[in-house]
Amino acid sequence: MSTLKMFYEDDDIIVTPTRYPKSISRVAENVTIVTADEIKAINAHTLADVLNYLTGVQLFDQGSPGSYVNGMIQGSQPWHVLLLVDGVVQNNLSESTPDLALVPVQVIERIEIIKGPASSSWGSSLGGVINVITKSPDDSREFGGTLSASIGERNTGDYRLELSGKKGGLGYYFSGGGLLTDGLLDHNGFHGGNFYTKLQYSPLENAALTFTLGYTRGIRQMGWFQSQTPFGPMESELDSNNEHLLATLALDYDISRNLALNVSLHGIWRDTVVFQKTSFLGMEFNDEREGHDAGIGGSAKLVWTQRLHELVVGTDYDNGRLKSQAIKDGKQRLEKWAIYANDSLNIGKLSITPGIRFDYTSTNGDFWSPSLGVTCTPLDNTILRAYVSRGFNIPSLASTFGNGGSIVANPDLEMERIWSYSLGLETTYFRYFWFKATFFRNDISDVLDTVILPDGTGMWVNAGKQRRQGVETELKTMPLFNTSLSVGYALLDTTDRLTGESVSNMPHYTFDVGLQYDDKKNLRATLKGHYIRWNVNPSEYTSHSSMIWDLYLAKNVYSAEHKDIELFFSVRNIFNGSSYYRDFFHNTGRWVEGGLRFSF
Repeated sequence: MSTLKMFYEDDDIIVTPTRYPKSISRVAENVTIVTADEIKAINAHTLADVLNYLTGVQLFDQGSPGSYVNGMIQGSQPWHVLLLVDGVVQNNLSESTPDLALVPVQVIERIEIIKGPASSSWGSSLGGVINVITKSPDDSREFGGTLSASIGERNTGDYRLELSGKKGGLGYYFSGGGLLTDGLLDHNGFHGGNFYTKLQYSPLENAALTFTLGYTRGIRQMGWFQSQTPFGPMESELDSNNEHLLATLALDYDISRNLALNVSLHGIWRDTVVFQKTSFLGMEFNDEREGHDAGIGGSAKLVWTQRLHELVVGTDYDNGRLKSQAIKDGKQRLEKWAIYANDSLNIGKLSITPGIRFDYTSTNGDFWSPSLGVTCTPLDNTILRAYVSRGFNIPSLASTFGNGGSIVANPDLEMERIWSYSLGLETTYFRYFWFKATFFRNDISDVLDTVILPDGTGMWVNAGKQRRQGVETELKTMPLFNTSLSVGYALLDTTDRLTGESVSNMPHYTFDVGLQYDDKKNLRATLKGHYIRWNVNPSEYTSHSSMIWDLYLAKNVYSAEHKDIELFFSVRNIFNGSSYYRDFFHNTGRWVEGGLRFSF
């Protein structure tokens, strides 16, 4: 595996597929890893900036930094994508969607993405999993950190402070920052702040306690709309105030050399207020809607390792409550619990990974999720993968208990179900090139959709069946004169299995290009190109005529022991291209920013 490891950091170890660290050569799923260094190279502001360049991931309209963004994995719906922060679910209870732009990147050590259902490990995750793994205390010294600031057009600024170290048995990591912009599009500003802290303490040689506390807040201008009525034009402005709070406490205890226990507790709180101001015939109308969801939960797992096996047995529990004017009776609850087991049987060059999980929900019944993966390394530089799994998605509380005026409740909704199959190849057979290809097929039943009732209201129903199939290919080169190239292509065909017709409003193919120069000392330059072609109805307002190119530069101007000063500069959408999914927000035009990063 020596040549393959040259294209990975951290000795190619990944946690998310079976919830236990293992080599990527033993992982049967289609996975992607993004490291903190890769995030730094593109001067990213939020998690959405990072995901935008990943093969097989398709994001919806991206406006100014901090704008609300959700997206797809292999054409899945946004509510099929499970977002985790250190294993804790971040999807809201109302629509079951994650807010990808409220995760600040400075706290991220690495991101692990599973493309396809991961229900045998994580439950409701029909489309895939994005697991954000946060930074841990720096145990090599008592005190250190990073201070950075950037300034861009339209008063756009990103200001961050990180502190980390270890004294005695206590390790600490702290991050705080603010992201501000007046809006690179009309009525598209964002003003937000965040802090995050992680404390680690080892009372015993074989035990460790970890406490985390994170908070983000964002005030968003979500758009300006104009429509023509028989009586004249009507204009509306939409704004929101979003607050998220997450706290966790975990114990890791090595019972013996081959047996380890992990127990964790978490609490999460989200508050969203949406304001709409409408002007019509010289009059002004204001509407305000609030949504509050909070939950507590925990998990426990035992890990048994020996020469041939890595067996993980665990349980998860979550109890969430949503209060909203758009929900029947003004409040609803979702209680979930699960038990799961995943094994990795390693026999020479062959690895077999069976998994199974049982999920219970208080709203939509229960579900069994089996999976089976096989990897083989016929050559030291080649991995073959095969994976089959059954997965599901829990309907959101808004679709099950919606009471938003135009939507009526349907408490009889069933879970969306999927059978997923994939075959993959990863190789460095051609010595200076890394190549990966994955063929996938996803058969989905009880697909959620809305129907219009005779009185004009809408209702969510389990409407039909779909097949999403396609291929992903990626190519990377070894650095030549400090310069490397990466190319990614994803092709997706989505078909209604009942009518045989193509499903609209889906991505058809995406194309990504990256060119990076890094001398590992003073200069780093990264050029990124991203193109997505949507299969949309002719009536939709969309544009996919251009590949969007972004340029990122960084220059180290001072370096000493534990001290570095780096200047960085970004030009996004260099050629002022047009590419967007909806006319709700056009993509931003060309804009520039620059900043300074001081590490100590």
